[in-house]
Amino acid sequence: MQHDYDYIIVGAGSAGCVLAYRLIQTLDASVLLVEAGGSDASLLIRMPAAVGKVIPTRTWPYMTTPHAATNNRAMTIAQGRLIGGSSSVNGMIYIRGHRTDYDAWANDYGCTGWDYESLLPYFVRSEGNESLAGPLHGNDGPLKVSENRYRHPLSQTFVRAGQELGLPYVNDFNDNACEGVGYYQTTTFEGERYSTSKAYLSQVRKHPRLTVLSDTDVERVIIEGGAATGIKARHAKKGEMTLHARREVILSAGAIGSPRILMQSGIGHRDHLAEHGIECLSDLPVGDNLQDHLHLSINASLKAPTSLYGQDTGIKALRHGGEWLMHRSGLMTSNVLEGGAFLDTNNEGRPDTQIHFMPVLDTWDDPNGIGKGRTHGITLKVGHLRPASRGTVRLTHSGSTAINANFLAAPEDVEHQVRALRAGLALLDTPALSGVIDEVFSPPEARHLMTQDAAESQPALEAFVRQYCKTTYHPVGTCRMGPDAETSVVDLELKVHGVNGLRVIDCSVFPTLPGGNTNAPTIAVAEKGADHIIADV
Repeated sequence: MQHDYDYIIVGAGSAGCVLAYRLIQTLDASVLLVEAGGSDASLLIRMPAAVGKVIPTRTWPYMTTPHAATNNRAMTIAQGRLIGGSSSVNGMIYIRGHRTDYDAWANDYGCTGWDYESLLPYFVRSEGNESLAGPLHGNDGPLKVSENRYRHPLSQTFVRAGQELGLPYVNDFNDNACEGVGYYQTTTFEGERYSTSKAYLSQVRKHPRLTVLSDTDVERVIIEGGAATGIKARHAKKGEMTLHARREVILSAGAIGSPRILMQSGIGHRDHLAEHGIECLSDLPVGDNLQDHLHLSINASLKAPTSLYGQDTGIKALRHGGEWLMHRSGLMTSNVLEGGAFLDTNNEGRPDTQIHFMPVLDTWDDPNGIGKGRTHGITLKVGHLRPASRGTVRLTHSGSTAINANFLAAPEDVEHQVRALRAGLALLDTPALSGVIDEVFSPPEARHLMTQDAAESQPALEAFVRQYCKTTYHPVGTCRMGPDAETSVVDLELKVHGVNGLRVIDCSVFPTLPGGNTNAPTIAVAEKGADHIIADV
């Protein structure tokens, strides 16, 4: 293989695949796309309902360090480690967040040109929505966005419950309303997952100017004379490699990977780099500003055996698999997280709480084992959307990465999560859901807590939040953009401050978390980032 390219993109994930596609399609340039993981050519990846099978096996083993506010628990932050990145293993939910999230990027963090109206064209450009149209949606973009092909009866019960609680039924969770309940649209097409690998990379995969190098860990960016000139990497079979970039190196390795590579390259806090014997080439707040969504699983057993329990074993599994293989229809086209709700529990005029409904007990994401031995049930994943706590990503002397998430360090985050928890319990108390539920067993003694007044139940709910909260795998912010090098890592064109020819384009540049799932925003940021690269040619 060749060793010199015009552009080197590190990370073939949600952002990297977008960039490779746009650069190949628009410029007369050679592009190297480097990925630490392997191929995404697996039926389990393509099969939406197999999401619970692929997350544990095709992700980075990232864990947070224990923190007192969450009872000194370490938590997993799964991030995709394969072609397509997290878009190849996520829940496929297409959510953008509220317009005020992006307006805050511009108004509160100085990111002129990154407000909602500036980003909306990139959401639209990327989107190929099969049913929604108008000024908020695109129908011809590479990323297919589809309606559920399968809806479990319990998901329908949840949607009715939301309306009984007073939430409006909505078809579009991306219209900037303050509340609603309905069915998530998903990044699927004709019954299959539609990752950025499928949507973008597959269109240029065989182009002669594109090289895709998988199973390759990038150790650092080569910086000479204040400019990025290439990368040092290690291939699983070929060993150490030095690869050169004539124009730019672009990091798209995510909120954990991108800051790690920058720090190993001499870009970060001077004192921290000195501790590891790394010469500081640009003193920037790399690894600061880590944010992630937390959620809690409210679990209830059912009176009747009507959940998805047992559908993935034996004859039933064979029947469902056969239906999907032959017709791309049936249960296996479901992302399982079919129904959802957004609530404004704090009268902000925008959603502050998101709920994901599962017509099965959340036993695979159950670090405390509270669902052990249970069979038929449902889970409501409830969480606050805009945490105030901030964490860090740092290097360790063992060569790994320390993720000090500091979850719930801000007292208001505990109160916000309790409000989200109360909202979920209120949904279970509606006629629709209470009629099918046998016992709410998580949180413990939930029925008793639901009958107490708020002051009496508060300590028990807070204790449940601290012990049972977990991440939603939405880390962002560790290379945040901004106009100055004191408080940000990249400028408004996503160029690393003080280093020529080096950009970061992925969710790590977000100043704050959007109010919802992060995959669609990451793709939109990559679309806009690609325009900035192209404009510099």
